[in-house]
Amino acid sequence: MHRFSIAYLMLIVIALSACGQRDPIISAWSPVGPQPTILPSVTPEQTLATPAPLVAVMEPVQPTSTPSLVDIATQIDAYLRELTERGQFRGAVLVAAQDRILVARGYGLANVERDLPNTAQTRFRIASITKPFTALAIMQLQAAGKLAVDQSVCAYLPDCPRAWQPITLHHLLTHTAGIPNYTDFRDFAQLELSPVTPTQLAARFRNLPLDFAPGTAFRYGNSNYVVLGLVIEAVSGQSYADYLRDNIFLPASMINSGYDSGDASALNGTVGYLGPGAERSIPIDTSNLYSAGGLYSTVEDLYRFVIALNNGQLLPSSALVQMYTPVRNDYGYGWKIEMRNGRRVIYHPGFMSGAVTHLAYYPEKGHVVIVLSNMERTNADAIAATIGGWLP
Repeated sequence: MHRFSIAYLMLIVIALSACGQRDPIISAWSPVGPQPTILPSVTPEQTLATPAPLVAVMEPVQPTSTPSLVDIATQIDAYLRELTERGQFRGAVLVAAQDRILVARGYGLANVERDLPNTAQTRFRIASITKPFTALAIMQLQAAGKLAVDQSVCAYLPDCPRAWQPITLHHLLTHTAGIPNYTDFRDFAQLELSPVTPTQLAARFRNLPLDFAPGTAFRYGNSNYVVLGLVIEAVSGQSYADYLRDNIFLPASMINSGYDSGDASALNGTVGYLGPGAERSIPIDTSNLYSAGGLYSTVEDLYRFVIALNNGQLLPSSALVQMYTPVRNDYGYGWKIEMRNGRRVIYHPGFMSGAVTHLAYYPEKGHVVIVLSNMERTNADAIAATIGGWLP
């Protein structure tokens, strides 16, 4: 591959006025290699901090006219602006269609007290979008021959409860294990503000009877993915945070992603709010969510993740097919797989105190819709579905 100067890059700029922000951009080039180029950001103060592997590595091509994509990008931006003005959204959104980024920008404030705007590089807690990363780590370890998803979880955890003997990693990945969901417990509201270790977190539910026999029912629960985090640590010999850093974030050039150890210091000032005003959400210590919901990221980094995952950088294609195959209630390994408007969509939503998120991938067209909000009353699922319905 050859590196070309910016003078060779062909861009179509959408003329959209923004409150102190540059305009969204659609790319007009065909990327060379396994990753499409990430375009310049639409933040007011800086361009996209793109790692070297993603910076403008492409062959020059003749510019193409894509008025339909321009129109769609304009429609999306106008829709998000209106929601923000109504007090129904604050956060960041990235939308890509046919390997072109239509919109990648922030709306509203990340921090009211500091007058800090949301941007495409704003770090948000991503809540349950953490689960696809945890599932991917398990599948990577299987691909490396270090575990097998059809084996009992007790093959990998010391001092495993007797009730967990019939539970396989497959059951945990698909929420069919029967382990009670600890975030539903009455005392969780009192415990979520204080830091906890992964072992202490698992102790809250490890000795409880199962809700149902493994494999006989589906019940979405965070306990399943906490146990998977413990397996990742036991098998890899690394902490959950270090394993994801070395095997997912760094290979995918996700420079603004990581494990939030609990106190939100990694968020660079982003605050979770209840609504459009300055009332803060409950400051949950995310060590209470661990491998079920403890990660932070940006819309740009999550786009890098989708591209790297589906281009085979992070997992062999056969293993990815297994992740994307629904088992019960349209849930595969860390992903929900459904049909929307006649199209298959692979996605995961997230919700926690001060954060509402949605990551959707439409594999047949290569469309991606990412919605990250630091406002608890945001309906990110509806926003993502609406935008997805407009894509060609």
